[in-house]
Amino acid sequence: MTKIIGGQVVTNKPACVVQTLRKLNVKILGRRSKSPLTLPFALLVESRDSRGRTLNLGETVILEKEINPFVSELRKRGIKITAIHNHWLFQSNPFKYIHWESIDNPVSFVEKSAAAARAVGILPPKK
Repeated sequence: MTKIIGGQVVTNKPACVVQTLRKLNVKILGRRSKSPLTLPFALLVESRDSRGRTLNLGETVILEKEINPFVSELRKRGIKITAIHNHWLFQSNPFKYIHWESIDNPVSFVEKSAAAARAVGILPPKK
């Protein structure tokens, strides 16, 4: 997973979470934040079922102009969008958070999520 999104493992028990931080200039209360709480692109994979599929969850900070294109890219790949919302009330940039999910092969989920994110510039192009 880390090679696919260019991130690092945050935790691997009870679920595997891989995260990378977006390079955005977000401000909260007038101050720039570089926190994992404000800039995540995170994917979570839980235990496999008898068919090798896992519960898969994704979350990222997203600029308002990226929402519709990213939702379209995820839906094209059969991934459900579960939430789009604010985290921070006193922000200077128009950004939100988006969550998505699937029951799928874990590698397939990570590849689909990364492809959707790269298609709209959320993740940098694959090296």
